[in-house]
Amino acid sequence: MFSFVATLALVLADPAELDRVLAKFVLADGRVRYAALRADLGPLTRYVESLAAAPPPFPSRQAELAYWINAYNAFVLHSMAAEYPDSKGRLSGLLGRANYFYRRKFRIAGQSRSLADIENNTIRKFGEPRIHFAIVCASVGCPWLAPEAYTGENLEALLEKRARLFFSQERNIRLEPGVVRLSAIFDWFKGDFPAGFVERYRPETAGRKRKFVEWDWSLNDAP
Repeated sequence: MFSFVATLALVLADPAELDRVLAKFVLADGRVRYAALRADLGPLTRYVESLAAAPPPFPSRQAELAYWINAYNAFVLHSMAAEYPDSKGRLSGLLGRANYFYRRKFRIAGQSRSLADIENNTIRKFGEPRIHFAIVCASVGCPWLAPEAYTGENLEALLEKRARLFFSQERNIRLEPGVVRLSAIFDWFKGDFPAGFVERYRPETAGRKRKFVEWDWSLNDAP
């Protein structure tokens, strides 16, 4: 019986289903058409609900990490769209507040877990620093959300693509005389990035003093 349920769960948590949602509602600049998504929330709701059951063994470590990245992004998207907007035309959720990331629970793999728990105790445990350019908290300060889902097959190429995009944007990395101003991601999660990581993508940052850009918590919304 367990084998049947687990197999069914994998079929339901199909990244292709999330892929269609992302392709339809995420713009090339990473912003999300939340109002339109709210009006057509059914497909994303089905995907999120499919995550509640325990998945079967993953065929690869890459497929497992892709599953968790997709889940995190899907939970954020669904929550933001479901609460958008309130009677005053503003997002009524808890974006940017500790409650949203630490207290709100989502059903995944047979457990109730917060976004902070999923990020810190599962996704970051993979030891892959580029996940910080893949998971998106729905704020403008975040990396741009990819308009496609992650899979075991595309994980390496897509993580590298998102990392290179991130490092190409002045909002995330800005050079000044003797100084490099970096996204706050490199301050908050400094232990996740090995020595020379930034220089790998931007060699000209070597030897510069690091300062960090203030985070923009406004919603990554698009008309």
